Amino acid sequence: MVGRQFDRVGEWATVIPASAPDPAAAGRVDAPVPGRVCQTGIRLVPQVSERIIAYDEAGRSLTYQAVGLPEFVTVARNTWRVTPLDARRAQVAFAGQFQTRGLLGRLARGVLLLQLWRSGRHLLDDLKHFIEQGTPSPRKRRQLGTATR
Repeated sequence: MVGRQFDRVGEWATVIPASAPDPAAAGRVDAPVPGRVCQTGIRLVPQVSERIIAYDEAGRSLTYQAVGLPEFVTVARNTWRVTPLDARRAQVAFAGQFQTRGLLGRLARGVLLLQLWRSGRHLLDDLKHFIEQGTPSPRKRRQLGTATR
């Protein structure tokens, strides 16, 4: 789900209203889907391209980095790991790295991190629901305007 359908995060993650494959990422890394373009819902960065920079199918991990961000953002990178717990369960974890530079970077960093925390705090719950139920979470369905009554 996380790696093989990297470009489809917008289908299940409330934090990403929409996503699509990034054709500019083709051939840059050996991954089923090397990159995506995401609509973020964040005013300062409404769209972001993310490219996988490390992919390990056997180790169940990937690292991706945002590209084309404002000049004051020097690094925006995430690493995801899926750890099997037993034959039916796994633990998913991610760690992010976000660095800025300059006065504008220091000012924007706090605002961006707060927005990311607010919108991203349900990310793993959204993923869990999608994997276990086969449908987007109620929160994501509301966002898509397709919640059943």
